[in-house]
Amino acid sequence: MHNAIQLPSIYPVTGHTDFVGAGSTFVAIPGAKLNGLDFIPLALQKGAKKIVVQQDAQISAELKLLILKHQAELEYVSDCRKALAILSAEALNFPAKKLKIVAVTGTKGKTSTAYMAYHMLHSLGKKVALISTVEKRIGADLVTVSLTTPLPDQMQMFLDLCVKRGIEYVIMEVSAQALTLQRVEGIEFEAGVFTNFSHEHLEFYKDLSEYFDAKKLLIPKIKDAKNMFINLDDAHGARLLKEFAGCSSFSLHEKNATLYGCMHQKPDGNFVHVKIDQQIFEIFLPLLGIFNVYNLLGVLGMLYALGIDLKTAMWSLKDLPHVPGRMEQYHLKNGARCFIDYAHNPSSFEAVLSTLRSMTTHLIVVFGAAGNRDKQKRPLMGAIAQKYCDVVILTSDNPRDESPIQIAQEVEVGFTVTPAFEFYKELNRVSAIELGYALSKPGSIVAILGKGRDEYQIVGALTFPFKERAIIRPFVIEHE
Repeated sequence: MHNAIQLPSIYPVTGHTDFVGAGSTFVAIPGAKLNGLDFIPLALQKGAKKIVVQQDAQISAELKLLILKHQAELEYVSDCRKALAILSAEALNFPAKKLKIVAVTGTKGKTSTAYMAYHMLHSLGKKVALISTVEKRIGADLVTVSLTTPLPDQMQMFLDLCVKRGIEYVIMEVSAQALTLQRVEGIEFEAGVFTNFSHEHLEFYKDLSEYFDAKKLLIPKIKDAKNMFINLDDAHGARLLKEFAGCSSFSLHEKNATLYGCMHQKPDGNFVHVKIDQQIFEIFLPLLGIFNVYNLLGVLGMLYALGIDLKTAMWSLKDLPHVPGRMEQYHLKNGARCFIDYAHNPSSFEAVLSTLRSMTTHLIVVFGAAGNRDKQKRPLMGAIAQKYCDVVILTSDNPRDESPIQIAQEVEVGFTVTPAFEFYKELNRVSAIELGYALSKPGSIVAILGKGRDEYQIVGALTFPFKERAIIRPFVIEHE
């Protein structure tokens, strides 16, 4: 049985008043919606003895007097985000330097790659921690932390706990936003993996070029360029390999890649022949889809960079658990199958639906597009759904502040109406999933895309419990 761990409630350095205690340093970060300056009085009230602000911060005489009254120090810095990362690390005696930290970045595949690497190292008896979208672990124990890449103060507290628990390796998903917002500032990575790059996060970046530039920020943070394994078959990966000399590559097409793989699909997974540094071996990967083979190649490159014997490591794959919410399969009572997956952008739709299309003659998809997120991808997702599926059921998926009707209309722009196109619009997600089952038959596949492991629906400012597994449970064969 795994324990649940919580990080300490008081941080020596923090950007959030929830974690301020007696003697803490509070870094007042200017955010897009909230300004850290507004929280200085609360930080002082909770015992902060040092306040860090931007060089150009407008501090009122009244606030300066309050800081003086609490006998706290006021420090100006050129970049509060960077200061939060560096000061947090310094206060904990730079825990990252005592660990072998590996970064996984890319538009899709980060979580599956990180999860696979964690499992393989853990199976080899290594002391390993995981920071991913799905979960955070120290050894076998779950840790309660939000965000894909935690904020710098949370990150350093997590790493400090890793050191105290004797962890050797940390597998970390690193998002583009984490790099832009300097959440991993001051951390040197032992090795890295770049999975792929595609359309995503244009609600945060002005265009794909800016998003790609953010991804590139990781590579200089790798201690030795040859320990950065990049997907050569991805167009942007190939660009990176030209731009950053000395990085390593993995490929299913180019035999001269550092790590070359050749795959043979089976109904329950893939046989993969791998060649690296004159070593040749065969692996059975019990996961479906070419994208999972690419994830495996990235992991093998990472393990090779860490000096792990690959022939020994590959045996752990026979017990590889499925990543929660990633191609999660259920057998239904009517002879159909259901897959729940986190796919929520054009490239992940392409990857998941093309794989499922090859497995059935009748493919049904249930999906929506998220509100307050990149609108450009909506019609693209619609077009891909129609391209691969026999039946498309359009529904809602965290509409947030937007109208679910308007979101659906923007997805529909990607459809081409033909007599053979079977399309339903059911904005109640429960009813949409039930309709997917009702329309299925023996041999059908029902793909429910967007949420994966997430168990909530965000409408307006409210978050409601929403468990897709509970909705499909009445239709699932009982022994599952």
